[in-house]
Amino acid sequence: MKPIIALLGLLILLAGCATPSIQTASQFDPDEDFDRLKTFAWFSDEDHPSEDLRVNNEFVRTTVRAALEQDLLAKGYSKTGRDQADFLVAWFGAIDRKVRTQNINHFYSTYGYGTLYRDPYWNRQQGVIAEQEYEQGTIIFDFLDPRDNSILWRGAGRGELRENVDEQTQRKNLTIAVGDILARFPPEK
Repeated sequence: MKPIIALLGLLILLAGCATPSIQTASQFDPDEDFDRLKTFAWFSDEDHPSEDLRVNNEFVRTTVRAALEQDLLAKGYSKTGRDQADFLVAWFGAIDRKVRTQNINHFYSTYGYGTLYRDPYWNRQQGVIAEQEYEQGTIIFDFLDPRDNSILWRGAGRGELRENVDEQTQRKNLTIAVGDILARFPPEK
């Protein structure tokens, strides 16, 4: 029985590593009637989501646009020209370098003397500090009112980027990230 539990735990751990973990958040205008929104268009035909070429490249731009359009169309919204749109879509992206710090204690005992015996030399409980650098990607969508370009809804997602990922996996991860962000749209009343 124990090997089955260990195998199940390993499978759950691997499944967590296979898909990106995305943290999402959204903000919206509480006075807006989101039921009136039926059509959308892009704020600009030419995206410039970032100065960073890892974000501002043809692959990322087309993948994010396609995923967003597919998700909105699946929710019943129609893509139209900018002049007829109920809301406009703009997006931005960034990649930031982060450092994760962990203090790993070894939890050595006091050699059978309990907590009363504390030899300052032999019982020093020093942990190990481990630092790991990683890159975090962020995508932000703004849904704008075409009359005055005010923000009706903003959705954001961020997650740790994996290294040495092939193009197909990158496309899949970007599509998942866009879907996770847009799961918050339209906002619940």
